[in-house]
Amino acid sequence: MRHRPIHFEREREYPMSVEEAWRLLADTDHLNRTIGLPAVTFSSPDGAGGQFARQAQARAFGLVPLTWTEYPFNWVRERGYRFRREFQRGPLAVVEGGIELQAAGEGVRVKAFADYTPANLSGRFLWRMGNATVVELLEFCDEYLSRKAAGRADPTPVPAQRPSVDVRLLDRLIERLTIQPVLRELVPLLRERVTEGTDDQVVGVRPFALAGTWGADRMEVLRLFLYATRVGIFELRWEVMCPNCRVAKVESGGLAQLPDRFHCETCGIGYDVDFDQRVELRFTVHPRVRQAESLVYCIGGPLRVPHVVAQQYLRTREEHTLDLELSGPLRLRAVAGAHHLDLVPGPATSQAAELKLTYAGGRWTAPHSLLDSESEALTVPGGTRIGLRNQTGGPLLVVLEELGWTGEETTAAQVTALQEFRDLFSGEVLAPGQQMAIRDVALVFSDLKGSTSLYEGVGDAPAYSRVNRHFDFIREQVAAHRGTVVKTMGDAVMAAFYRMEDATAAALDMQREIDPWCAAQEIWPPFVLKVGIHHGPVIAVNANGALDYFGRTVNIAARVGAESKGGDVVLLKDVFDELGDALGQPRTEHFSTRLRGLEGERELVRVLAKCQG
Repeated sequence: MRHRPIHFEREREYPMSVEEAWRLLADTDHLNRTIGLPAVTFSSPDGAGGQFARQAQARAFGLVPLTWTEYPFNWVRERGYRFRREFQRGPLAVVEGGIELQAAGEGVRVKAFADYTPANLSGRFLWRMGNATVVELLEFCDEYLSRKAAGRADPTPVPAQRPSVDVRLLDRLIERLTIQPVLRELVPLLRERVTEGTDDQVVGVRPFALAGTWGADRMEVLRLFLYATRVGIFELRWEVMCPNCRVAKVESGGLAQLPDRFHCETCGIGYDVDFDQRVELRFTVHPRVRQAESLVYCIGGPLRVPHVVAQQYLRTREEHTLDLELSGPLRLRAVAGAHHLDLVPGPATSQAAELKLTYAGGRWTAPHSLLDSESEALTVPGGTRIGLRNQTGGPLLVVLEELGWTGEETTAAQVTALQEFRDLFSGEVLAPGQQMAIRDVALVFSDLKGSTSLYEGVGDAPAYSRVNRHFDFIREQVAAHRGTVVKTMGDAVMAAFYRMEDATAAALDMQREIDPWCAAQEIWPPFVLKVGIHHGPVIAVNANGALDYFGRTVNIAARVGAESKGGDVVLLKDVFDELGDALGQPRTEHFSTRLRGLEGERELVRVLAKCQG
């Protein structure tokens, strides 16, 4: 007997923005576990085979076994999402549901809906579960606003039942944490998360994302987790990320265990591992403090891939129109397909129209009048709706995604360029012989001018003492600008920074502060520093048990530093031009020379950080 769907729908207005409501409700994994839905096991996707639906299993009420096909979610960011599940066994045949968001004055109108199609008579008695799910979603919003009004740093609701935590051990470790160089006001927030947060809030923590939740400085939250790991509250976890779907594919407890390559089953592509965006540092609560399981309650929600603005699952010959206004460039891509289009917003047209984009033969086709054939960029006039059509013989998973990363990731390239990380976790190095590419690192080379005469003038022991103290000065300046000392070579120092702006600020401050520092250290005459800067790709390796960098960028940085006369900072002219206003309006000298070991003359700029002697 065929049973009719049972429809449930509720809507309510809330005093929060559409964006805030989306962040709250699009994290469907956390939502499901908080409102009491069961954990789910999923099969692996087969993007290369064109199969994006996944087989799933769970137990309703802990007793009733359920097996179903989970189709990819359809969504448009801050508009709503919809899911569909087709059951092979159990009392239900089909479940569809989701949310719709709409601005309502200064707030938002949230509509939650669910359609339950029973498979048999017993399924008709599960209508209460469908109604409860819809009601509990709205109550989840109520609880969020209640916690927010109470001043909670993270108002996201959590289950009433508290996790099992060794509170006595935790408090001893928290006491040790408070004497570390961390912001004291962040420590109670960390303790609250460990004692009250759900497992997903203490497993695979991304510090920069949490900083946004807490309204705290990103680097201070990262520092908090580094020291919390050092005292034993958390553990480091390195996640290898797919550069396309940007989902973790491999987890490692140390840099030395990272693979050289990995395969993404969703995209059907193998990738080399690099430090820039494919290796991300996350933190998981230490099992001695709290046992936390990495269970999954929903695998297809929008916030699992926060860079994706819209996603549509299209069956063969199916088409769908997106109600989406482009605010910036987006990439249109069929998952596991090689071809993509970059969509660029254009000026509004006199009347709204629909732009039809069709995928067939492994490529997107679009109106030639709007397409730049060389750059594969498509201009989308303002007010135009985007129509997507699947003209293939199988299902298609289409995503419209932001070109840049979200900025919530802490990459291996970034964290290994921090002095505190290297000091706290000196054992975190690559395996001997292993090499990892980093697309861009800023390098500062400094050296003492006239150090030979110093040894002859004051003797070996006093000169050696002064030189060693100068290393401490360099290290302090580098650490203050979020960099790290990679190594010392005689009287020279090689330092690395994640951002060129930080490297430049550190180099200039070295020159400005060296004289006052020497005066405080009673070093006379004061040291004269030679400093050069360069940036570019490098290879990270294990050199004598430490993380080191090699390659052409390192060679150029060393050669540029050798052109310094002292009291200045030297860099290539094209690098100087890249910095633009970041340098202000310094006094400069332009010159050309041949750099040792490199072909041809190079244009360089000498930034005069202080008066020349």
